[in-house]
Amino acid sequence: MGPGEIIVTCPYCGTPARLGGERPFLLKHAMLAARVDRAGAQGAVEGWMQGGFMMPAGFARAAKVVSLECVYVPFYVFEVAAKTSYAGLLTRTGTNERRTGVVPRNYLWKVLGRRSTDFPVREYKVPLSAKVPFSTGEMLPDSKFLNAEMDEDEAAGIARGEVEKRERELLKDLVDVIEDARTEVVLDDAEFLHAPLWFSEYVYKGKHAVVVVDAATGEVVRGDIPPPTGGFGEFLRTAGRDLMGG
Repeated sequence: MGPGEIIVTCPYCGTPARLGGERPFLLKHAMLAARVDRAGAQGAVEGWMQGGFMMPAGFARAAKVVSLECVYVPFYVFEVAAKTSYAGLLTRTGTNERRTGVVPRNYLWKVLGRRSTDFPVREYKVPLSAKVPFSTGEMLPDSKFLNAEMDEDEAAGIARGEVEKRERELLKDLVDVIEDARTEVVLDDAEFLHAPLWFSEYVYKGKHAVVVVDAATGEVVRGDIPPPTGGFGEFLRTAGRDLMGG
C-alpha cells in the first residue's frame, strides 16, 4: 500500500477497496433488487426450453430441471470515456485509401468480480434501473452469496484492457489495415454491486447444462442448447465450492 492510501472493506461482503487518503470517499456497494422468485425463474427456464428454432425436437419434454439456485454475483461497473486515435488503410474499395481520425466513445463497462473466464459477462446486461442499496435483508430467501476475488484497482485494470481491445476491434469498421492505434481510457466513476441470478441446471439425454435467468428482470441471460462441456456450467460448479455457507 502506497503512502496516503487506505484500505476500506465492505462490512457486508468483505470486499476491499484501495483509496487515496488525501481525498474524500464514499464506498458504494449496491445490489439489484430481485423481482423474480423461484416460481418465476422456473417459468422463465421452461419458456426458454419451449422456444427457438435451434431447440432439438422434443427438447422441452425430454429436458429435466434438476436444480435451481439464486446466487448473488459480484460485479464492478465503470463509467468509461475512451478516445482512440488511429491511422490505417481502407483496402476494401481497391484504392488503398489512407485514413486517420479520432473516435470518442462512452461505455458502461462491467467486470465480473470473480476470476472465472466462463461466466457470460458480455451477454449479461446489468439492469441498473433495479439498483438499490445493498442489504442482506433484501436478499431472496435461501439464496447464496459470492464474495469478490479482486479489489477495485484490479477490476479497473481489467476494464482498461478490455476497453482497449474493444476499441481496436471497432476500428475494423473504419480501416482494413491498422497502422497505428492509441486509446486513451478514462474511468470516470465506479460502483460495486451484487446481481441476483438464477442458475438452473438441467439434464438432457444424460448430459448436464445450465440456464441463467436474471432475477431482476426475468430475462434469460444465456442457456446451453444442448450441452457442451465446460462453459458457465463449470463456473457454477467452481463457484459453488466458495458459496457463503456452502
